[in-house]
Amino acid sequence: MTVSVETEQQWPIPAGLSPQGLTAATVIRDFLQEKELTCHGGGGKFYTPEEWIDRGEQYGTNSVLVITHDGGDHAVALNWDYGAYAIREELTERLGQHGLYVEQCTSWFSAVYPV
Repeated sequence: MTVSVETEQQWPIPAGLSPQGLTAATVIRDFLQEKELTCHGGGGKFYTPEEWIDRGEQYGTNSVLVITHDGGDHAVALNWDYGAYAIREELTERLGQHGLYVEQCTSWFSAVYPV
């Protein structure tokens, strides 16, 4: 899938990710574009585990990627409170094809881990 310039600008993939983290970010970004869920509402961003630790966060620090999802269209793919189970299941399946899974940590962020 070719990622649009707009999607690349809204969802930049941070430098310093592990190969698994890079795969996770790419799969998620492609998925969000395909489902037209790229509007991050100011609350969506990818973080490396190191960036997450530097913020002083305690949870998700052993992941390969952290993604915030407060207030954006993309939250339906990550936040169980939104009830869009089919979308989350499809994202879970796609990440699973790469040996990864996403875990919702709070209502505003999730972390991706190896299976």
